[in-house]
Amino acid sequence: MTDIEIIDCHNHILRTAHHSCDLYSNLLRFSAAMGLPDRPGFFGTPDEAEKVMADTGIAHMNILMFTWSGVYWRQGQNILPDDPSERRREEELLRHRIVRRIQDNNTWALGQVAASQRLSCFVGIDPVLMDEQTLLAEIENGRRRGALGVKHVPMNHGTEGDDPRMWPVFDYCASEGIPILTQASGFMAGHPRNYTKALQEFPNLQLIFAHLGHNRQFGQGADAEVLELARAFPGVHTDVSLRLIEVADGHIEPEELVAHLRAIGTDRVLFGSNWVISEYLWFRARPGIVPQSSHERLDRELEVLMTLPLTDDERVNIAAGNFRRLTGLTR
Repeated sequence: MTDIEIIDCHNHILRTAHHSCDLYSNLLRFSAAMGLPDRPGFFGTPDEAEKVMADTGIAHMNILMFTWSGVYWRQGQNILPDDPSERRREEELLRHRIVRRIQDNNTWALGQVAASQRLSCFVGIDPVLMDEQTLLAEIENGRRRGALGVKHVPMNHGTEGDDPRMWPVFDYCASEGIPILTQASGFMAGHPRNYTKALQEFPNLQLIFAHLGHNRQFGQGADAEVLELARAFPGVHTDVSLRLIEVADGHIEPEELVAHLRAIGTDRVLFGSNWVISEYLWFRARPGIVPQSSHERLDRELEVLMTLPLTDDERVNIAAGNFRRLTGLTR
């Protein structure tokens, strides 16, 4: 599809069909009752990811290892005993089990990276269920085994960027030069403005806001917050996951998006897709339409990337160069 290198920095490759169906029905809460397929027709597994790269010309995918631990924790509260002492004991066992699931998922992702030169990963964390020692040990272990960064999902744990439980993570990652990619939003937990204090306290922090901020009205709210933070802090970056489709669908003019990216700094912008979740989200946007492949939306986003009125250097840097520079990826 393209002669330039493309690295997808924001990817959710899933372990198995069962793992994918759990994301689809348990995290996204999609079902036939919503007029959607009862289960997805593709599962975002490593084999499928390799096929997508072959079909689209993407050179490399970066796995953001996200465990929806907050969902598991909230659901688990419903089955705890009534007796207070038993409840405390069982709640601690539940916490331990979910933390183990986070760790096992990270271990799996690192194994995929070791097996394929075309994959890298950011390890996932949960600052609510993992204590400071466990958080830092998981990041350190991930780095030792090849992880390029850390994935943080505030909406999963119901926290914001100023939560004190994230301070040890910010401190460690800033001192070690480890980038953090955080889910961002203007309509749920993950408001970019709430990271201001951390960026002030840790000037070396490398923070990637997903989705340009992810505001429902382009350029406003959370999008504007990311722009303001990028102007104030040199370590702030962002990715375009979930946003290029707005150009493809005619909701944002190409020139308008390019002006926004240049205001942030095109050296701070990374290409990302949010595959395979992005393809599932498209089910909801197009009810009744059966996808013909696992990368229909991604195809349109790549077309936007290649046709935006950018300079050649800007396009090359957004497509791959900025990710390589930020993470040190050499494979």
